Parts: sequence; structure tokens; C-alpha cells
Amino acid sequence: MSLPSWLAEARRTVPAWLAKLGHTGGPGRYRFALDAYEPCDLDSSCLARSILRTIHGEVPSAMIPGWVEYLQGLQRPADGLLIDPGMERHILSRGPQATETEVFNVRRFITRNGLTGLLEMGALPRYRLADRECFATPAEAEAWLAGLNWRNPWGAGSWAGALLWRHRLNELMGDESAGLVVQATVEWLLKRQDPRTGAWSDGGEVKLNVLVNGIFKVWIQAIPAAGFPVRYPERVIDLCIRALREDPALAGTPDACSIFDVAYVLDVALRHCDHRRAEVAELAAARLPSLEPLYREDGAFSYGPEGSLFSHGGLHLAPVRMQSDAAGTAIAMNSLALLCNLCGLRGELGWTPVTEVRMRELKPSTGVSGRM
Repeated sequence: MSLPSWLAEARRTVPAWLAKLGHTGGPGRYRFALDAYEPCDLDSSCLARSILRTIHGEVPSAMIPGWVEYLQGLQRPADGLLIDPGMERHILSRGPQATETEVFNVRRFITRNGLTGLLEMGALPRYRLADRECFATPAEAEAWLAGLNWRNPWGAGSWAGALLWRHRLNELMGDESAGLVVQATVEWLLKRQDPRTGAWSDGGEVKLNVLVNGIFKVWIQAIPAAGFPVRYPERVIDLCIRALREDPALAGTPDACSIFDVAYVLDVALRHCDHRRAEVAELAAARLPSLEPLYREDGAFSYGPEGSLFSHGGLHLAPVRMQSDAAGTAIAMNSLALLCNLCGLRGELGWTPVTEVRMRELKPSTGVSGRM
């Protein structure tokens, strides 16, 4: 088996496409697409970091100091959120229908991605997070976790993983009570993991792909942030194989996000066992062609075959047209790197799967880090 010609071409063209998105203002500043609403924005910075990490294994060292300064400079002392003035126009321009909670959730989504970048580049933020779901005691966190809608493991898993990530960040900033919440959250999740599937749910009937999505949402945040233990990897692999063969969301014409989720979960599980490895390799190879329709003439990938995204994470960032976008490129590249790692084409592609992301040695921020 060899690398498909379209993927070999993408391997060559993506770096040049990304370079065209770069802003002259300094490292870390990127726009969402060649035709975008802003010359650079924080969300695109986060996505560009993912693209560079996939190509090189990490952000090139020469870019890190300027990139860190850019991200730290956007952090707000009052609550630790990253606020990009250009992006704020696109959140608030949605009019009266954009509630305070919706605006806050967009800011929190972007903040998590931006601060994750700081940790990966070996820096801490200047301020702790004073988030609405940062709890003072383990008991408060456990009650909140129990109140999540586990009938939807995708949504609940995302909230649970984010809770763990936020408190781990504050723990790194010297908050000892946050460390207790991290420990309690890990224990709570482990106790409620189904040993038959390795998934989380309320015990009711849930679609296979949603169970897989839920595992992904927990693992992708909890493993890098807190070294979350990978339990029942054999059963997780069984679940993923069933989903790939039986669930229409994965067995038909799945989107890049769905492929990314299942490929990530399989890659993590197979780093802890050799269960059904040959079957996984065959299934991974069979999914490669489904991502070809996302490859665009400008050299990278759009989020969907119909063209670029208009909105990402609640932000309106580019017109819909047949062009690549930062979100589609980051997700497609992560998916392809994982699939190639699973099917034996890792060496030929040369891209690093996100399962191998490690934080650099952390150094204290030079800014204010006192408790808020």
C-alpha cells in the first residue's frame, strides 16, 4: 500500500497555503482562509498551531516567543479569558439573539484553545481562570458532573473534559484546591466508565458513533491535561470497529470530524494493546478516500465538500466558497495523520498524529499570576 497521489500532493501544498494566511504582525497571527473577514484572528491562530504541529511535530522554535507574547497579550485580568477585539465584532454582531451565555461560551471555547497552545509551547498564562465552572471543592465538581446530560455522551463528555482541563490549568498556576478537583474528576469519570464498551453514558440506548464521540471528548482533553488513565482499550476498539461497520454516521460518507474522533480513539487505544490491529489498519485505509473531496485547488482542505465554513465556534470568519479554511485543514490533517498511523503509511506521509502531542517543559509566566 502506498500514499494516494492526492494526499502526496496535499503534503506538498499545505505548508505554502498556510504561509499565505500568515500576518506580517508577528508569529501566531493567521486569518481563517485566503478570503476571510479579518486579517488575523485568535481562532485561526489556534488552528494554524494545530496545522504546524501536524507538519513538524511542534510549533517551530523560532516562532514560539512571539506566539506566546501574542497569546498572553490577549488575556484579560478580570477572568483569565482571551479576548480578541477583531473577533468580538463577529460574536456581538449576531444581534440581540446572542445571549450573554452564548457570548461567554464562544469566549471560553477560544480561550481553552488559545491557552492549550501556551501550555504546548512551554508557557503559562498570565492569569488564572475565574470560570463559571471552576469549583472550590471536589464535592461541587462531582455534583456538577452528575447533573450533566449523559444521555448525550458527546456533549457531556466535552463538558467533563473541559472541566478537568480548566482546573488542571489553575493547578499549574499554583491553585492547590484546583488540583483536588482534578483528582476528584478523574476518579468520578473512571468509576462511571462502562467496562463493556469503555464509554460513558446514562445506561440508555445511544448511537454507536455518539458513544465513540463521548470517549473522544473526554480523552482528548483529559489525557494531555491530567495523564488520564486509558482503561478497557480492547473494549473501546471493539466499539469503534462496530461503529465503523454498522453506524451510518461512520459506515456511509462520514465527515472529517467523525473520522477524526474515531481515529483518535483507536490510535490511543492501540497504544495500550494490540487488539484487532490488522482489522483497524484495513478500516483506516478504507477511510482515506472519503477525505479526498475536501482537498481544494488552493492547496489545503475545506471543512466540507461544498466549500469553506462561514462560521466556526460561533464566529463568522469567511464567506462560503470553494476555498480551503483553517478549521477544515486542521481537522482533515489530524484525521489523515491518525489514519495513516493506523494503516502503516505514517512514514510516507510524515505528519505527526495529535495523540503524540506533549507539553513542553513549563516555565512561569513573566506576567501577573496572582489569585483573582
